[in-house]
Amino acid sequence: MTSQHDPTYYRRRVRDTLREARDRAELTQRQAADHLDWSLSKLVRIEAGAVGISTTDLQALLKLYKIDDPAQTSNLVAMARFGKRSPWFSKYQSVISSAFGEYLGYEGSASSIRGFQPLTIPGLLQTKDYARAIVLGSGAPDPDKIVELRMERQRLLERDQRPTIIYVIDEAALHREVGGPEVMRQQIRHLVDLLSGPRLSVRIIPFSAGAHPSMKGSFTILEFADWDNDLLYLETAGDNVTTRDDQELITQYQVNFSLLTDIALESEQSIKLLESRAAQYEASR
Repeated sequence: MTSQHDPTYYRRRVRDTLREARDRAELTQRQAADHLDWSLSKLVRIEAGAVGISTTDLQALLKLYKIDDPAQTSNLVAMARFGKRSPWFSKYQSVISSAFGEYLGYEGSASSIRGFQPLTIPGLLQTKDYARAIVLGSGAPDPDKIVELRMERQRLLERDQRPTIIYVIDEAALHREVGGPEVMRQQIRHLVDLLSGPRLSVRIIPFSAGAHPSMKGSFTILEFADWDNDLLYLETAGDNVTTRDDQELITQYQVNFSLLTDIALESEQSIKLLESRAAQYEASR
């Protein structure tokens, strides 16, 4: 096992394994806690993934659940140790929502990132000037720290084993002059340059496509190569939500993403539209 994942990912992996093991042992949370002379709240917090678990407590649970395979035990102990570390984005906690913080805890561990943006270029693909104009326009406090977070987050794109990334973007995002024509020209050129690299695709939904099922807000779906548990992150005008447990909702957005790709331009056509829009901004300077 490697430590390339965020501590949030490891805590969740340990949590899921322990819950499944308790179910196989046919024990309720109360029964398991009583066997170990723990408070019920302690076991609830561990199984919720809200806290890291000590090696001693983990080994006590593994013994109770009769998990004695050396390889599995060693792997779980390693994950528990990594899970107690602070996430890379901990210094930005003051400027992000709890939902987005939870999302960031999994983004770097994903094997696939699929997302839709109706009005802006996705954060992972933004230039610094475009990101700053977005943040300033939102009126968010401490804009410099938010932009710094966004740029540091993009280090994901520099990894040798980066995830497969597919974004669907509404054409409206190319026409909204965030920061002015020059900022937009640089942003779109940057996007085209990124698309020459591996494992990244952008599809544009043209205005001619008309209405579609995701006009109300953006969303992102994360998938994991070694974990059958997708994550959904929703951004709406009212609130942001991150969920791994509402499988019905996640399936709904997986279907929505498929529908969006059906009406979006193919990759080559999308690049041509991006280049055309960049040329228009160039001409307007």
